[in-house]
Amino acid sequence: MSEKIKVVELNEDIRGDKVTADLQGAYKSVYFNDTKEMGEALNKVSPSFCLAKWFNVSVHIPTGRTHSCYHPPTHKVPLDELAADPGALHNTKHKKQQRAMMLRGERPKECSFCWDIEDTGNISDRPYRSFDVNEEGIIAEAIKYGSDGNPAPKYLEVNFNQACNFKCTYCSPHLSTEWHKEIRKHGPYKLNSGNHNDSAWMESGEHMPNNRPDNPYLTAFWRWFPSVYDNLQTFRMTGGEPLMDKNTFKIFDYVKKNPSEKLHLAITSNCNPPKQELWQRFIDDLKEITDKDAIDHFMLFCSLDSWGPQAEYIRSGLHFDTLHKNVRQFLTESNKHSLTFIATMNVLSLPGIVTYMENILRLRQEINTDRQLIWFDTPMLHDPKWMSLKLATPEMLQPLLDSIMFMEENKETQSNRFKGFKDYEIDKLRRLYDWAKEPFEEQLEIKIKKDFINYFKEKDRRQGTNLRKTFPEFREFINECEKL
Repeated sequence: MSEKIKVVELNEDIRGDKVTADLQGAYKSVYFNDTKEMGEALNKVSPSFCLAKWFNVSVHIPTGRTHSCYHPPTHKVPLDELAADPGALHNTKHKKQQRAMMLRGERPKECSFCWDIEDTGNISDRPYRSFDVNEEGIIAEAIKYGSDGNPAPKYLEVNFNQACNFKCTYCSPHLSTEWHKEIRKHGPYKLNSGNHNDSAWMESGEHMPNNRPDNPYLTAFWRWFPSVYDNLQTFRMTGGEPLMDKNTFKIFDYVKKNPSEKLHLAITSNCNPPKQELWQRFIDDLKEITDKDAIDHFMLFCSLDSWGPQAEYIRSGLHFDTLHKNVRQFLTESNKHSLTFIATMNVLSLPGIVTYMENILRLRQEINTDRQLIWFDTPMLHDPKWMSLKLATPEMLQPLLDSIMFMEENKETQSNRFKGFKDYEIDKLRRLYDWAKEPFEEQLEIKIKKDFINYFKEKDRRQGTNLRKTFPEFREFINECEKL
C-alpha cells in the first residue's frame, strides 16, 4: 500500500463502509470503490448485465404491476402466471425476456436511464442496484439461473395501497387517493400533450388500483412472502403513504414473530401521516422490533424534494414543521436505525438544493456520533417531463453546481467522520448535473415548456397555491414559458 494511504477500520457506518484515508485525513469510500468494481464485474458478463433483474423486485399490489427497480416502467403480472405460481410477482415472462437480452449484451429499452448515464461517462445505477444484493458468488448464481430460472428476490419492495394524504406535483391518482379525489372533482389537467392524470384512461388501461380485500395480487403476496422471507436482505414498503395501510403493521407483526438477523427493514414515508397516532404507532412498533434485535437494521426513507415552503409546494399536503418534528423524534428515540432523505430531483428542487444540503450537514453534525444515522439520496425524476431537470436553463442549474461545491468543501475526513459528505454522494449529484445540462431537442422543449406553464397555472387555480410567489428564482423562466 502506498505510504500516502492508510486503511481506516474504525467506526464503520451502517453499510459497513470502511474507508481509506491519505495522510491529510481525506477519505475515500470503500463502498464507492466497491461499486466501481461491481460495475467492472458486471461488464465481464456483458456490458448490459444487471443483478437487479434477477434479485430485485418492486411489486405494486393494487395494480398488479411489477418491475425490477424504479427506473423501468412497470408491467402487468398476468393472472394466469400468478395462479400457477405466486412467485410470478417477481419472475414474470417479461422480466425473463429482459434477462435474456442482458445476457446477450443487448440494452433493454426499459433501462434507458442507466444507458443514458453511462453514455455520459458516469456511473449509472446498474452497479449501485447490483451492489444492493451483493454477496459472495452472487454473479455466478445469477448466471446459473440464466434467463429462465426463478430466483428468489434478495431485495423486495412492495406498495400495498395507494392511500395517501398528499398530492405531490409529479404524482398520479393510481398512487394517491388525494389525487384521485381531485381528478374526480375537477377532471384531468388539459395540456398540449393531452390529458394529464386522466383517471378514466388509467381505469381503461388497468392502471387504477384494486383495493378490495380479495385482490388476487394481495392474496398471492401473502402466500409468497413467507417462502422468500428468509432469503431477503432488504424488505421495503412504499406507497401511497404506507402508514395509512393495515398491511404495513401486519408486516411489523410478522417480523416481531419471525426475527431475521440479516434483514434490513425499510419504509418510505412522507413522515406526515394524516393522524399523529399513526406515526406514534409506527414509532412504538419500531421500538419493539429494534429493542428485540429482530432485524439487523431499520431505515426510514423520508420523501422530501426541497426545504421549507418550496417543499410544501412540490408535495401538496406537507406540513414541514410536523415533518421536521417527526424526523427528530425518530432520530433521537433510538440509535438502532437510520434515516435517508429522498429528494426526487426535479426542476422545482433546484432553488432549494443548497439549503437542503446545508440542513443535511447540520443534522449530521448534531445527530451522528460514532455511526452514520442520516443519509440522503437524489433519484432523478423521469416523468412528467415538464418537471425534468433537463428543462432548466444554465442559470437555473447553477444551484446544483453550488451544492456540489458546498459538498466538496464539507467532505468527510478523519476529523469529521460521519459528519461530512461522502464521495459517492457527491458523485451522484454530479452525474445529475451532467445529465441535466444536455437539453431536450428544441421543438420538444417548446412543447414541454407549454405544458409546464399550463400545468402549474391550473394547479395554482385548483389548490390555491402560487408558483411565482413560491419560486421567485424562476420569474424569467415563467415569463418565457408564458410567451410561447
